[in-house]
Amino acid sequence: MPKRASIIGVGATKFGNVLETPELKNKTFQEILAEAAFEAMDDAGISPDEVDGFIVGNMLSHTSQIYSHSTSLADWLGLRFKGGFHFDTACSTTNTGLGIAWQMVMSGKHKNVLVVAGEFTSSAPKGINPLEREAIDASTLWEWTDFGVDHVYAYHHFYDVASAYGAFPTIGYMKKNNLSFEDMDRAMCAVNQSVRRHSAVNPKAILYEKGTLEDEAKREGFNSVEDYWQSIKNPFFAWPTRLFSALNVADGATAIIVSSEPEKYSRKTPVDIIGFHWTTSNFPWYGEDPTDFPQDKIAFEEAYKMAGIKPEVLDYLYVHDCMQIYQLILPEVAGYIPKGESWKHALNGEFLFNAKKPLNVSGGRHGAGHAFEASAGFETYEIVKQMRGEAEGRQIDPLPRIAAQHNHGYGMHTAVTIFQNGKNKL
Repeated sequence: MPKRASIIGVGATKFGNVLETPELKNKTFQEILAEAAFEAMDDAGISPDEVDGFIVGNMLSHTSQIYSHSTSLADWLGLRFKGGFHFDTACSTTNTGLGIAWQMVMSGKHKNVLVVAGEFTSSAPKGINPLEREAIDASTLWEWTDFGVDHVYAYHHFYDVASAYGAFPTIGYMKKNNLSFEDMDRAMCAVNQSVRRHSAVNPKAILYEKGTLEDEAKREGFNSVEDYWQSIKNPFFAWPTRLFSALNVADGATAIIVSSEPEKYSRKTPVDIIGFHWTTSNFPWYGEDPTDFPQDKIAFEEAYKMAGIKPEVLDYLYVHDCMQIYQLILPEVAGYIPKGESWKHALNGEFLFNAKKPLNVSGGRHGAGHAFEASAGFETYEIVKQMRGEAEGRQIDPLPRIAAQHNHGYGMHTAVTIFQNGKNKL
């Protein structure tokens, strides 16, 4: 039986809009997945012949016009007759895929497994021809997204995201820590400054070209970031959550290759998967305390247990931030930050890549963009680049030895994975 399951290759497209972004414009769904997959193979130094298993993640069949992608992707990726299947846990998909790939290679059945996922969120085919696309509005996108959850009892998505996922947890965090609205708003502005600082040095991020929040405030004619944050340009999405604290939907694809024999196939630093756990839950996501997601607590605890570590040894943490309040709540749930202290860390700039507690240095769901099934893979891409010392412009120093990645899949499916630097172990 193999002794380890290691990431040896990662790939990601630019995150943006397939109707507008030059790197994506007019590409088909298969093309963007192939782009990410072949980048991952090149990164690993292997060919399709050496990939013996693959899994493909996608949820929005409305925008891709396919319900199961493994058969067509087998041809696009040169993997015909290889074992492959379609899977979906919504926005945690590629994180979940890491655990599936771990099991596939650790069983001894497979040596190199490709996890690839993609999503189109900005447009849909006009008719039966997927090459003729038209933009879709937000209400259509969220209606289609609700196909991923309970059709009998499902709430409207706007309620889930704006209030249940943003406003109520923000109010809960504010009350639990005796913060005034003014303090809470300043902390959330600081979180967004960190988000934009990171996306401004991540060329594949959707907001890369827009620069930092400070840059944007100046372009909009404001004298300070605070004035811009509190202006009509950043209205309340659902009080006290402002628009800039929400995600930016994106089109994109990501890919990861997990191997049982990293030294045989790659000369680059392997990133070992040493722990993972998944939990599932339905509405409501929390009880009287809207900052307490039990599914997240359990997922972190069990992933740490499998990895044989304590949260205190984490050098880097990514948490799912469809709403940026989770950059305050989940580091405390994960044990990365003491209870009630995250807002202070944010105000002090301690979540930056070059600070004490680096957090979400890819830019997260706002700065990097949210391409649903593919987005968790974007975070894995970031972790691998960080552990290798390849994250130019945002490199954590010293290189992280242990990292954790957390993702929510709408509905809800929580996935947590623990990574170890294969050449600089704890």
